[in-house]
Amino acid sequence: MSLTVRAMRQEDSRAFLEVHHAAVRGVAAKDYSSAVIEAWAPLPLTDAAIEAVRSNADGEYRLVAEMDGQIVGVGALAVRTAELRACYVAPEATRQGVGSALVREIERAARERDLTFLELDSSVTAEPFYRAHGYEVRGQGEHILGAGRCMACVKMRKDFALQKS
Repeated sequence: MSLTVRAMRQEDSRAFLEVHHAAVRGVAAKDYSSAVIEAWAPLPLTDAAIEAVRSNADGEYRLVAEMDGQIVGVGALAVRTAELRACYVAPEATRQGVGSALVREIERAARERDLTFLELDSSVTAEPFYRAHGYEVRGQGEHILGAGRCMACVKMRKDFALQKS
């Protein structure tokens, strides 16, 4: 199996959402109510949702991870806010290094852009993953989803100045 992480292209927008939705519905669903899951990853995928990803209004640096040519992971870095905004892996590709590869590339891109830390609102599900990658818990919180619904999250941060590259 060959794993490649690359910058997302506009034509990857549907696949980006498909991976996001599969990860939320297939992995995170055990930790959240169906109302939160529906707000976080609403179905069906609409042309408007795909266009919103394609337009990238926040100017995120977005990545996809491909395994044998198929997109199985996605990630996003919001440079302006020093935020690791997304890291999702399709359920069939979990525990195969996809998420770790995405985080490494997001951190590399952050350092390249002179960021000295990253913060994130981790899902309850992903907290152990981020801890294993050096992120520290700053507290519990609520993340506001696009639909305005709140979901429980874990506020986390990693300072690069304290890390050896």
